[in-house]
Amino acid sequence: MNPSIQPPSNDPRETSRSAPPAGKYVPYLDRFPISLPERTWPNNTISAAPQYCAVDLRDGNQALPRPMTVAEKIGFFEVLKKVGFKQIEIGYPAANEEELEFTRRLIEERKIPSDVVPQVLTMDRPDLIKKTFESLKGVDRVIVHIYRPTSIDQRELFFKMTKEQVMQAAVDSTHLVRKLAAKAGFDVQLQFSPESFTGTEMPFALDVCNAVVRAWDPGSHEKVIINLPATVELSRPNVYADQIEWFCRNLTRRDQVILSLHNHNDRGTAVAATEMGLLAGADRVEGTLFGNGERTGNLDLINLAVNLFKEGIDPKIDLTNIPWLAEQYETFTGMKVPPRHVVGELAFTAFSGGHQAAIAPGLEYQKSASHPLWRVPYLGVDPKDFGMKYEPVRLNAQSGKHGAAFCLKEKFGCEVPRAMLADVGLMVKEWCDKYKEEIDPETVWDLFESNYVKPPGSIALTNYTIRTECGEKVKAFLEVVINECRSLTLTGVGNGPIDAATNALREIGQVITVKSFHEHSRGEGSDAEAVAYLQVESEGKTTFGVGIDSNTENASIRALIAGVNRLALIS
Repeated sequence: MNPSIQPPSNDPRETSRSAPPAGKYVPYLDRFPISLPERTWPNNTISAAPQYCAVDLRDGNQALPRPMTVAEKIGFFEVLKKVGFKQIEIGYPAANEEELEFTRRLIEERKIPSDVVPQVLTMDRPDLIKKTFESLKGVDRVIVHIYRPTSIDQRELFFKMTKEQVMQAAVDSTHLVRKLAAKAGFDVQLQFSPESFTGTEMPFALDVCNAVVRAWDPGSHEKVIINLPATVELSRPNVYADQIEWFCRNLTRRDQVILSLHNHNDRGTAVAATEMGLLAGADRVEGTLFGNGERTGNLDLINLAVNLFKEGIDPKIDLTNIPWLAEQYETFTGMKVPPRHVVGELAFTAFSGGHQAAIAPGLEYQKSASHPLWRVPYLGVDPKDFGMKYEPVRLNAQSGKHGAAFCLKEKFGCEVPRAMLADVGLMVKEWCDKYKEEIDPETVWDLFESNYVKPPGSIALTNYTIRTECGEKVKAFLEVVINECRSLTLTGVGNGPIDAATNALREIGQVITVKSFHEHSRGEGSDAEAVAYLQVESEGKTTFGVGIDSNTENASIRALIAGVNRLALIS
């Protein structure tokens, strides 16, 4: 064991400086115990998308620093329709004039298509329920969503109500909705939420919901929506799933109930909790685009849908143009889609050179694979399915040698040999460390060219001639300019053009050993060029030179001169 790392102490007197104040916070299950040892949800699978209700226009809107105007809400409603949401919460029309105006405009201007069901929200107060029904005149059908706060803290600290009073309020409001629905002239589906379900004792939440179902008394072909909101996310997702399964088992008339989830993200696990809740028996979910909502946000419906898509499940909403959807979301809400969102700006970008190197052959394999199965390292999904693309060349100080090499190959057609990778990677890292920012491909090329193709130096090649002499030997004549003033012609004999040119350089005191040589072509047809890489050594120093020319021999000689000049730069 590392002596500087000690195991945690079991001495209760030793408390970390970051430990919460004693007694201020307690384990969730201490306050809201649930026992479900025979749970079945971990063995279940999700094979189809749930029903969705998008709540951006009310729950999401009230969480915005600058709430949307009526005109903006109408525009956002059109976006939600286009994406394919069939249930959309349009607001709380009894709350204020703006909410009422928006509701009336949607109805009067006939903006709600026949396959979309609007949902309106109201607390279970008689005056608010009556105002809500008045606001709905002319609608074809609607989900009337009534809620009653049931949590211990809200009952005792805010409303000062007993359990019996809470129960009676929920039942009375349900009877009122049923009465008003009977003479409304439009179809009404009831939704009831025990608000702050996760802060409510499970037996009491169940009693309230069962009482509401009995009071509504759904007909044989009718279903009531019981919505169980994690208004504040208080527990681990698996605990929430236990609660949902327990609730499903004990809910009376379960076959006439659509069990709905409404998760917030206070623990950062709203998507996981929702998925586990679906495994536990839920039928429907409420959430917002990209997770906008109070505090840390609502369930992110796009994240949930993408997760389904990745498992080959039709998400039942249109994900084919995420850039457009993100633009619309940002325009109407003023919020930003996080770049690391599952379909954010950087979701399909690899800065790591190792990642880039692994992704490239995966994408190449995908082009000719006989089976459509997606098999690309580090990319769990094809970005094209969402109207996006993989960004293969994004480099920073962490990208390493493979990242720089991948950039040079993908953008400029230069396949840097393995022996040269470390040098090139260090070149890019030093630039990024200096400027503390991402480096773009053009700058990578400028660095590569100025360091290896055209490094500054004392020798400038103006012309050369190679001819065969003495059997298989060749003679090189190099016309060079030294220090921009002396013109010389150097002569050397060798086994080939590079050997002969290397020997010619001895005439000006350059004793060079060529350690390795690599060459490839880039481009096609008449535009094709040869790229030559020479590893050269002199007096214990080693470096590389690169030559690029339409002629293979020219490229080799240029690489040699570049290497010699670069050697002079190495201390």
